[in-house]
Amino acid sequence: RWLVLAVVVTCPFYIFYGRAVLIETMALMFALWFWVGFERAVSLRSFAWLMVAVIAGSGAGLVKVTTFLLYLIPAGVWAAKRLWMSRKDKLWLVEARWILAAVALPFTATLWWLKFANETKAFNPMAYFLDSEKLSDFTIGTNVTRFSFELWQSKWLTTINDLTAPQILFSGLILTLLVGRRRWREIGFCVGLFAIALLMFPVLYAYHDYYFGANTVMLLIALGLSLVALAESNYSRGLVAIMSVLAIGGQVYGYMDRYYPVQSGISYGGNGLSESVRNLTHPDEYVIVTGHDWNSMLPYYSRRRALMIRDGEEANLARLDAAFAELADEKLGALVIKGNWEKYSELIARAEKLGLGSTPFYLWQDTAVFLPEYRLKESFRLIEEITFDKVIFGPGVETLRSKLAGDWFNLADLRRNQRKAFVGMSPQPVRFFSTYGPNIILNAGHLDFGAHPVTRLVFAVPAGAHTLRTKVGLGPETYRADLPKDITTDGIEISLHALGTDASRRLLFSRTINPRDNDEDRGRVKIIFPFFLEQPGEVELYIGPGPAGLDTRDWAILEEVVID
Repeated sequence: RWLVLAVVVTCPFYIFYGRAVLIETMALMFALWFWVGFERAVSLRSFAWLMVAVIAGSGAGLVKVTTFLLYLIPAGVWAAKRLWMSRKDKLWLVEARWILAAVALPFTATLWWLKFANETKAFNPMAYFLDSEKLSDFTIGTNVTRFSFELWQSKWLTTINDLTAPQILFSGLILTLLVGRRRWREIGFCVGLFAIALLMFPVLYAYHDYYFGANTVMLLIALGLSLVALAESNYSRGLVAIMSVLAIGGQVYGYMDRYYPVQSGISYGGNGLSESVRNLTHPDEYVIVTGHDWNSMLPYYSRRRALMIRDGEEANLARLDAAFAELADEKLGALVIKGNWEKYSELIARAEKLGLGSTPFYLWQDTAVFLPEYRLKESFRLIEEITFDKVIFGPGVETLRSKLAGDWFNLADLRRNQRKAFVGMSPQPVRFFSTYGPNIILNAGHLDFGAHPVTRLVFAVPAGAHTLRTKVGLGPETYRADLPKDITTDGIEISLHALGTDASRRLLFSRTINPRDNDEDRGRVKIIFPFFLEQPGEVELYIGPGPAGLDTRDWAILEEVVID
């Protein structure tokens, strides 16, 4: 029955990969069953649990080998204990067979994956340093890094800032010393396993805080066991309850203070650079990226394949030429250089032979982007039509547009591509004022209007009852928790005025949106406001700075504006 259930559950896998895999899997299962169970001496249920261990272990080894190795430590301790306990009745050989059967396939799969990964990396001459042997000092560490004071200091700061509070750790230590005699072995084991991971992979845990997700549970179990020891002592139940509430409350407070503000924000990922690369290159093209070292966020968010050149490797012409030779049949869509692009003359010359321009077509902050010469007009038109955040034309690129900033402009006087910023508005404004110019922000496949203060949009509206509908938001990057408060946004003001023929203004609606200080203002805030005009006229939608009158990081977004 267990064998039939296993086949039914994994049927889609076998349909996809064919009958040969099914036959091989069945043969492997029966071979393990006979070998472990001495020819049917073991029940099918026990064998099913063995297969669960084999499958789970194989998945762990293939997905994250560092985490797999971490949890092999308690498994190894448990296995050694079973072998030691069975030594007298001579059942240790049976135990050993079970243990070997459980780990043989996961170990084989893990070693195969390492070999496969190394062979795959070898196809890219620029990825030579990512070979598992060359990375061993980084992944496994050395005696120098294992006992480095600076690295342990970094791991300690991560522990007390991101995992728990030092007060909670200190309380757990005091409880263990005072009342933890019954639980000191379990507490010591959990703390030891938590620390062993930091010792096994000293650099990974020092540089990447997300690695702690694999072993933090052991530290939290140790803290929980210290509360268990308190509950098992002669102290009052009230003290146990208070300490438990303080410990759990401290963890909840840390989460709400540090993680929730980031997690509650809506982010579609990427930035002006990744959006521009995605729109100005074709899906079948690759891009060359240097200055980003190991960071693959640009190709990920731009949805393009990329040749990532590690810092300094652009000077190794032999490897550079070998990489270009491997990509001879591929189309190059862009060259992205972070930093001083003029020092990358050899790299630019090779990209130029493949059809790219010799000077950057546009800039994004400190990054220069080179595009194919044959479609510069098309690229120019796209940048004109879609104003990518913080993207400006490169030196020498003639700009044909007038800058629509710092003055009033009538929409009827604009060219077609200049009016594209207002396509999400109904009706469209008759005139507008923008301190920095209208801006289109591409988010999740639709166009939003960038309304950095001060922005004024004037609409012609007939007499009668109307409703203003829009969604307004400030991105999480405008109020990040790791930024000093004086350089984050203090919010924006959004208001609606009725304009009189004598230049008078009558306030219809006003709202301050401040996501830094008010959780309900995070994400996209819906604005729905009904109003009435006794006669046809104009209304002005005003987006201004927050209460302090400063426009620091006030990168506001209007998802849509409808007056019906």
